Amino acid sequence: MAAFASLAAHARDIKATKSAGGYRIELNVLSAEPFAGAGMAMGGSMSAHTGMMMVVKGGAAPVEADAASHPNHHLVVHVYDRASGKAAANAEVTITYVPLDKGGRAAGPQMSVPVVVMEAIGKGPGSTHYGNNVTMSPGAYRVDVTVNGTKVSFSIKL
Repeated sequence: MAAFASLAAHARDIKATKSAGGYRIELNVLSAEPFAGAGMAMGGSMSAHTGMMMVVKGGAAPVEADAASHPNHHLVVHVYDRASGKAAANAEVTITYVPLDKGGRAAGPQMSVPVVVMEAIGKGPGSTHYGNNVTMSPGAYRVDVTVNGTKVSFSIKL
């Protein structure tokens, strides 16, 4: 795995980028966003992180912003080919996260993110990104991302 990336988190959004294998992987942790189902615009409104309407293209079932789990973050990754700079629109992506104690050790169970494949309406596959709404309490986390077998880890603080 690649080395951790330390981030200075804003009150709301986190963004970090790492390169691994043939990919540039951009992690975004944002406020939870509504979904309206496969092929439908997310919530019928603008996405807070892109300013564009999103459409679900496949993958796992979306976790709705008003789900019983009370998701408070939209955890997504954008995956780009390092050579061409183009978005990887058909990547196999897994995302997990685990809370960390003050010593950087796992302090709870590892959680798997049910990965939804999304893109911006009218932008096509070049805007593809992967992730879902999740519930994360304030604190430190390690987020592990695997793209077509290539692994990278991010350290974040919410």
